[in-house]
Amino acid sequence: MASVDRIKEETLCFLAWGRIWSPLTPEEERERAWRDLGLPGRFAEVSTGYWSVFHAGVPQPPCPTLLHAALALEGSSTREDWMRAADYLELSWNGQQLPPDQLGAACEVFAIAIDAEEPAIVSHLRQRYLRPWVEQARLKPEVAGSPVLGAMVEQFLDDLKQHAAS
Repeated sequence: MASVDRIKEETLCFLAWGRIWSPLTPEEERERAWRDLGLPGRFAEVSTGYWSVFHAGVPQPPCPTLLHAALALEGSSTREDWMRAADYLELSWNGQQLPPDQLGAACEVFAIAIDAEEPAIVSHLRQRYLRPWVEQARLKPEVAGSPVLGAMVEQFLDDLKQHAAS
């Protein structure tokens, strides 16, 4: 069994990633999460590129944070999978809500699964959705061509490996 300090560190790490990836996060909170995760520079320095690569685009951004879109999966079954995990963990949301397979919301569910010591859920979500999303993101020229956005995606992968290893 992991120590309380270790669980807290892992949980906080993915809650911070949830703040990074969520389009609903206020800029000052995203900047704080950026700093807490030790990402290079300041978020404000890459803000335009970040929004253009991960959140804006027609019909979708170059590297969407909607997991089903990024991974070419059927949307309703992907969202249902994340909702089952959230329901099992007894999570509920107040106020504005993102789709459950949006990377920000997904990181929050993932963090709680780690905190609740649910290795089957952690492993499933990591292997089925989060690692494949990173692999897709790494291939995007908009990510690979940006030293900061590339480093951000690599750090997300490192945190998945370090904090959520099976």
